[in-house]
Amino acid sequence: MIKIKYKKVDNAHLFIDRLVVKLNFLPGEAAHQTHNALFQIFDDPECFSGTQPANTVQIEKKIVLASVTNSKHHAHLIYRYADHQAQWMRMTLHPRDMGLQGFEDLHNVLGLFLEEGWGSFVAGAKVTQIEVSIDLEGVPFNNVHVLPDQVQTSTLYKFGQQIETIYLGKSKSNQTIVYDRGGKRKKKKQYDKAGPCTRIERKKSNLNLYVHELGKLTNPFSHVKFVDVPAIPPPDEVKEYLWTLFTDAVAQRGLDPALKLLPQAKRTAYRNYISAQQQPWWKPGIIWYSWPKVLEDLKLTNPKFWG
Repeated sequence: MIKIKYKKVDNAHLFIDRLVVKLNFLPGEAAHQTHNALFQIFDDPECFSGTQPANTVQIEKKIVLASVTNSKHHAHLIYRYADHQAQWMRMTLHPRDMGLQGFEDLHNVLGLFLEEGWGSFVAGAKVTQIEVSIDLEGVPFNNVHVLPDQVQTSTLYKFGQQIETIYLGKSKSNQTIVYDRGGKRKKKKQYDKAGPCTRIERKKSNLNLYVHELGKLTNPFSHVKFVDVPAIPPPDEVKEYLWTLFTDAVAQRGLDPALKLLPQAKRTAYRNYISAQQQPWWKPGIIWYSWPKVLEDLKLTNPKFWG
């Protein structure tokens, strides 16, 4: 097995890829005023895009963010109402692509029908789902191995003979995805950014956190183990050719599927050996120290900024 020398990963970039928030309204005058103000501007192309469906109590629109050139990164709003009163609003946001200016654009539009604009969501909205990601610049995907928990579902996506994506957990649960970000950039012809890069994405649902409590989010990457599969077999392996066959299977199938081919006793022994071979560049605790800065750079949870 070829050993790859990795750069020291000072270029581990933590960011929020996707955020889903829901704001509920109590029946009353404030909910009525919100509904009336919102319906007055639903057809304004400077505020919203998308068609308004007829005869419905739920409307979906994109909120136009003037500074965000790619409209797919504009805020997606679902609005539910009854008896001319707002019931709830749910927004899907892409914080990294929006940046602080994008949130200021969002705040300006929301301020047309919510007294505190984005501040209303900061104070009163629940986070229903969040996707937090890390780009490991300088780490090539082709020699990355993830050792999942034994109870965790592991799925691989291959293009030809090349593994491109590793899925840990089910899509409707708190799923982890690891994939070749550098390869994806090449496919998009982003050659200026096409150096080695591995991305790890963590989706978490049912957080029971308000937006202003996102600083309390526990490290979603602490469970992930990036390991090496060394050429040298375990010290107690008397049949070295078995280890060679196993490492070949890892190269073709991925680590978890290769482990599942083994008898139980051998699988346990190999798993314990590999578990001790953790990659020195993977320091999830240190990377997570930057979480407060991620929030602060976007003023995401700061009600005073939006007051």
